Amino acid sequence: MVSWLITGSNRGIGLGFVHKLSADPANVVFAVTRNKSTSTDLLELESRLKNVHVLQADITDVPSLRNVAKEVEKVTGGSLDVLINNGAYLNQERADYTIEMYPVIIIMIPVMERKIFLTKTAGNFFNVNVLGVIKTINVFLPLLRKASQTSLAKVITIGSAAGDIEFAVKGNFDFSVPYAISKAAVNMATAKYAARFKGDNFLFLSLAPGVVNTRPDLPEEVQKEIFGLYIERFQAGYPEWDGKLITPEESVTAMLNVVSKLTANDSGKSLSQHGDSKKWL
Repeated sequence: MVSWLITGSNRGIGLGFVHKLSADPANVVFAVTRNKSTSTDLLELESRLKNVHVLQADITDVPSLRNVAKEVEKVTGGSLDVLINNGAYLNQERADYTIEMYPVIIIMIPVMERKIFLTKTAGNFFNVNVLGVIKTINVFLPLLRKASQTSLAKVITIGSAAGDIEFAVKGNFDFSVPYAISKAAVNMATAKYAARFKGDNFLFLSLAPGVVNTRPDLPEEVQKEIFGLYIERFQAGYPEWDGKLITPEESVTAMLNVVSKLTANDSGKSLSQHGDSKKWL
């Protein structure tokens, strides 16, 4: 039995992971969502499959994460083989703003027990996409440590080409500023974990999913409004890219293929769904 825990599992890529992994009865899948009562797709899977467990937590809320860890312990005996940090904050408001367009400082929030000044939007991105991931990893570390005694424990954080410095320049990616900065920061957090647990049978990886159509349910004209700017800019920088968005299922299949081939020597890397640190599209 291989145990997998996926945050942000109620739709899109997260739900794709749950579908793909639960299809193998040798896996036990813990699907974590912020609101269990409204996660109808997950609950339907749980009702049909014995290896799916739907649990509720907010990745920024440590007590709720600890409650989930206790439930995982009951099923696995105290271990967790793979943690997939998929939960993230992505707000399309101001997504087309470039960096000089952001307003002056408007709010002060606590970060890592110190006070720093950020816009409200930027604060949300950092709190979820960076601190939320760190909190989640730290809560589940004891379970991952136990798994690492017999096999390679894996912590996969769903990253983004947005967090790659070279891609930002070549891909004309001057928008989605707070999101991109948060993804660059979580890449460094991944590297810090890799450095800390080097030699301890751990793999910490930032893995980008590709350009994924996470909202196929929306009308085509709405999808064009959401993804149009991304396609236009990326194709200008990478004319060889066909501009096609992949499905969550295609993305998940590609990413799991990458994960299956990696070893502890790959810990700390930031890779694409192709298993490459340069080919992002």
